[in-house]
Amino acid sequence: MYDWSVDASAGSMITGLSDLSAPGNSGRETTLTRPHWQPGEVIEVIDQTPDAVTLRLRLPEPTEFLPGQYYNVRLAAAGRTRPVQRSYSVSSSPFPDASVIDLGIREIPDGLVSPRLVRGLSSGDRVDVRGPAGRFTWTEADGGPLLLVGAGSGVVPLVSIVRYAAASALTIPMRLVCSSVNFESALYREDLARLADSCGWLEVVQSFTRDPDDLRAGHHRRVDRAMLAEALDGQFPRWVYLCGPPLMVEATGNWLVDLGVDPGAIRCEKYD
Repeated sequence: MYDWSVDASAGSMITGLSDLSAPGNSGRETTLTRPHWQPGEVIEVIDQTPDAVTLRLRLPEPTEFLPGQYYNVRLAAAGRTRPVQRSYSVSSSPFPDASVIDLGIREIPDGLVSPRLVRGLSSGDRVDVRGPAGRFTWTEADGGPLLLVGAGSGVVPLVSIVRYAAASALTIPMRLVCSSVNFESALYREDLARLADSCGWLEVVQSFTRDPDDLRAGHHRRVDRAMLAEALDGQFPRWVYLCGPPLMVEATGNWLVDLGVDPGAIRCEKYD
């Protein structure tokens, strides 16, 4: 059982439920210089699930980023006069080497960008990226404990937070709830399991929404009020980070407030 009453170097509270998906909302965003497009070199394309990869890029001009941020990627597209761009969250830690970034990318059927990133790249290729961007961020200055809840690709920025904590040898308690369709589609499942085994401050709970007989999950349903009550365990984290589809994020935030979590402690990012 984790002691959620621990308060490690608490940061300032955000007033109200904070949707950090939208530009101009409260939160942090940082870069060493104004973001501009640069050619990232593909170091490796790492399979995560049958339809998702980690795209590992080396940047010629390293940029400072915070755990939880994202980069924009652009590609030329047939029939388009301008390149098409999409945003992908970073799954890696900025420490110790921010010149190499891992982007978590899930293929969208018939998409203009993601299929080419997932299936069409190899080592040595170059891809235009710009960033970092986003205010859905955390560092040790914000304090803890943390409750992290992600659905589908919404797990990616939360993995960056966890990896940063591990790379920085932090011991701030974190509980991560991951919701996936099934075992095979759970992003970073093996990496998170290894981290949980080696880091006493981290607990990872997997939930599969369409795999009711799989004993490898802690839950076999969508995130709901009862699951969140169990994750809270009668105590309250310093911060809650929610990331996933809009309906999931909104419902989860409402349940948490109903369970007694301060709305000002909840930070949200929604994926369309």
